[in-house]
Amino acid sequence: MASQNEGIQRKVLTSVLSILSNISTQASPPEIAHLVHLRVKSITGNFDPYREIKKKQNEMALQFESTVSLQIAEMSDSLKAAMMFSAVGNAIDLAPHCPIPDIYKRYMEMISKGFAWDDYELFLKKLARSKSLLYLGDNAGEIVWDKILIEELIETFGLDITYAVRGFPILNDVTMEDAHFVGLDKVAKVVSNGFDAPGTLLDRCSEKFLKHYKTSDLILSKGQGNYESLSEEHRPIFFLLNVKCSVIAEDIHCSLGDLVLKAQSNHALFHHYDGYA
Repeated sequence: MASQNEGIQRKVLTSVLSILSNISTQASPPEIAHLVHLRVKSITGNFDPYREIKKKQNEMALQFESTVSLQIAEMSDSLKAAMMFSAVGNAIDLAPHCPIPDIYKRYMEMISKGFAWDDYELFLKKLARSKSLLYLGDNAGEIVWDKILIEELIETFGLDITYAVRGFPILNDVTMEDAHFVGLDKVAKVVSNGFDAPGTLLDRCSEKFLKHYKTSDLILSKGQGNYESLSEEHRPIFFLLNVKCSVIAEDIHCSLGDLVLKAQSNHALFHHYDGYA
């Protein structure tokens, strides 16, 4: 995607193998991806090889926006429906076997199953006690479903919501350009996290982002990359994702393809609510 020149491709391959052979075994997947893609960009000179794919994902998702909004409005619990749709939307990735129209069909099949890990009631209790929420975005395309969920959250709880995007292009992750393209800036304050990893590496993020991270009453973290980089943190975080690999499935005690809404078990405040274990 970054270059069709075989000489450049070989140079990239050799260089990336060198990185992987020396990387710490404690490095998280987002850290590894950052290093690999940084090297690909520097060698090829292509700093956003996924730009056209992201644009197509965003355009396709926007075509379903009104349909999805109407479908959610008809549900008995529109907020939970919006959260489930956002979680299903997390399957929007680079895999050609999972195009957006198929994701819409999949949602209609999965909504009756619900979340495999379901901390929704706890989420509602925490929302009722919160004034601000930091929403950590993940991929292009699915950000349209994030937008719908944000509208539901504001309508129901009147929250002050900040939406965080990647600081620079990485894979098909959401950037400021993507957020503006789908109109996310019209429903929430959009901020950059200041770094280009497919996750949230706090020691690399900007001070502006960290201020929101440290002061927001509640954090909604979207996708596997954010889970991989924040699952050990001590903040009031809820992880919303579609389980897409066996490692995450084992860690969360769920199955591939499951929808997850999981509270951060490391945060002591969550243990004060009845029914949480």
